[in-house]
Amino acid sequence: LSGLEAEINLLRRRIANLEEEIARIKKENIKFVNELTKARSDLDQETLNRIDFQNQVQTLLEEIDFMRRVHDQEIVELQAMASRDTTPENREFFKNELASAIRDIRAEYDQICNVNRTDMESWYKLKVQEIQTQSNRQNLEQNYAKEEVKRLRVQLTELRGKLADLEGRNSLLEKQTQELNYQLEDDQRSYEAALNDRDAQIRKMREECQALMLELQMLLDTKQTLDAEIAIYRKMLEGEENRAGLRQLVEQVVKTHGLTQVAETVSFIFLLIWARGQGGIHSPPDQLVFDMEDSFGTGSNVQTILFNREGETLTSKNMNDTSNCYLFVPGTCYSYSTLKPYNQLNITKELDKTPAMRNA
Repeated sequence: LSGLEAEINLLRRRIANLEEEIARIKKENIKFVNELTKARSDLDQETLNRIDFQNQVQTLLEEIDFMRRVHDQEIVELQAMASRDTTPENREFFKNELASAIRDIRAEYDQICNVNRTDMESWYKLKVQEIQTQSNRQNLEQNYAKEEVKRLRVQLTELRGKLADLEGRNSLLEKQTQELNYQLEDDQRSYEAALNDRDAQIRKMREECQALMLELQMLLDTKQTLDAEIAIYRKMLEGEENRAGLRQLVEQVVKTHGLTQVAETVSFIFLLIWARGQGGIHSPPDQLVFDMEDSFGTGSNVQTILFNREGETLTSKNMNDTSNCYLFVPGTCYSYSTLKPYNQLNITKELDKTPAMRNA
């Protein structure tokens, strides 16, 4: 499109230059016509001058003829006078003088006439030659100007045709450009809508992933806690194998959270202790509510330790933001059945020892 516009501008400049050239040639043509008119006027004037000079020549010739007749008359009179002179010497003398005078007069007038005729002929020939040369030159220049004007008109017509064609192509390209801009805007809106949809899906997937990560973290924390408690229970069971009346309770434990289901069989005892105001129910011996604390602490560096009256550590737990409201307490052999939301456990048997609790 920019190339077509540049070509159109170039053609317009060429057309303007051609129009200026045509105007200049027209001015020169007018000047040549004026010069030709002037030359013709000069020719007419020179023709009049030639006629005038011819008239003058004729007058001079007539004057010469008149003077010749006068001289002839004088010669006749002198001859008559000489004939009346009876002396032969006088007659011969006058005759010779008269003949000499006549020759001188004729020679003088012939010379004057020849000079005038030669000058007039040379001047007229020169003027006619100049007028013919000027007329031929003006005719050639006028013909050249006519041919140049004709050529420029043809070129101007061709350029105008090309300009019309280029303007049509430019209009078509502008229309196509406008349609492409509309299509680009539609594609951009579709692209933005697709991006927004993708961003929404990504946010949704991130939220789901974050929720799954939280669930996984909860399960990992629970697993870590249970693994520690299982180890403690095993030690306690190994120490109480010889006691009378010891009863092993084996229950099927199913832990369910999200889309993951794990089945385990363990033999141990525990108690669920709730912090105050965390939704726990004081129902000994299964659940206890610790009224002195609203929370057992939250953070990666917070640890809650449970110990008995003798100062022995019964259990410890690293607290996080999802498990700061309860604590597992091992005792004699107990079993639990289900891991519920927020890691709340159902206790199946009373502890035989009263535990104490502290935060570290």
